[in-house]
Amino acid sequence: MAVSSKLNIAETLHDCNATSSGSSLLPILSDELIAEILLRIPVKLLLKFRCVCKSWKSLISDPHFVKKHLCMSTIDPNSIDHRIMLISERINFTPISCSVSSLYENPSSNVVCLSHPLNGCCYRKMAGSCDGLLCLAISDNNVLLWNPTIGVSKKLPCLCNEWKNKLPCQGNENQSGCFTVFGFGYDHLIGDYKVVAVFCYVSGADCADLLYKTEVMVCALCTNSWRGIQEFPYCGPCKESGKFVSGCLIWIVGCLNDSSNPWKIISLDLGTETYQEVLQPDHGVSNLQPTVGVLRDCLCITYNHFTVSDSTVWLMKEYGVKDSWTRLVTVPYFQNPEYLGNKPLFISENGEVLMQFARIVVLYNPSTNSFRFPGIQNNIGWIDVVVYVESLVSP
Repeated sequence: MAVSSKLNIAETLHDCNATSSGSSLLPILSDELIAEILLRIPVKLLLKFRCVCKSWKSLISDPHFVKKHLCMSTIDPNSIDHRIMLISERINFTPISCSVSSLYENPSSNVVCLSHPLNGCCYRKMAGSCDGLLCLAISDNNVLLWNPTIGVSKKLPCLCNEWKNKLPCQGNENQSGCFTVFGFGYDHLIGDYKVVAVFCYVSGADCADLLYKTEVMVCALCTNSWRGIQEFPYCGPCKESGKFVSGCLIWIVGCLNDSSNPWKIISLDLGTETYQEVLQPDHGVSNLQPTVGVLRDCLCITYNHFTVSDSTVWLMKEYGVKDSWTRLVTVPYFQNPEYLGNKPLFISENGEVLMQFARIVVLYNPSTNSFRFPGIQNNIGWIDVVVYVESLVSP
């Protein structure tokens, strides 16, 4: 349903609700019909509608309504307002946001500066998005969940208490070889969101015995506490946050003892909390380190071919089925070598791909083999870029 149509429905609904004791000829709608109409209204309007009356505020805040509104938005792709958030140290880490569709339609898109839940301080990395919630890694031990649309955030318990005196380089996050990666997604089995922390560290007395080991912790919002699960297979993931798709978190893992296939894709099922390898497409070149992402709610993987100056993006149309891998697009060399590595963020219906190259955002059209540059505050060097949807979900 077009946004303009929804606005007209919203205005009519408001007028009907405002009918007072026969002073208007407008009909009074039943509570059931009002609820059905509100389910089709964009989030930002619903936030305003909470002020209409107590019954509307109670309805829009009800967890069942929030979940049903999210489900209906997912079923109807035209009702989803995909937004992009960008963060740069050059503007004091203040997040800015704009509609993804506006980037395609308007080269000088208007953006909105958001009120950062951390006031621009102690920020490390965006660790993922799911159902309108963003997961921010504050440090190797601290995570914050944030819904920028409704302005609600929640800080999870500190991991340092769980790992204290258990891991060799805890207390020294900058020690060489030690790092933490996070992942964030939804567990359909228990109906709750989970954050996963994978702490990677070097074990061994000397160089000959060096081995990467891991400790993996999971925190569900309903329990608000961390617990350990099986350690990560192989030697642990690369320093990228896990990508959530089809109920699983996906990481790229380096396998030092497998020269024929040194890079593997490993998934963690958030329901069963078990690991599995995701088979890669037959891309024809060995030893390439891929990067993973999500496009059209499907797992995607990008291979950077430095020798031929291009990148290929593959899409797994049916999760877990190797034969469903499809070559989506090949992106040519872009200006400087540092921009060759790329991350696809979104793809339009006509196939134009929104991508992050190093610290800038560009649009690539495979039909014309050309690039466009959205005028997002002059592309001032983004350290973090994430696409998310607007929702009423509270962390």
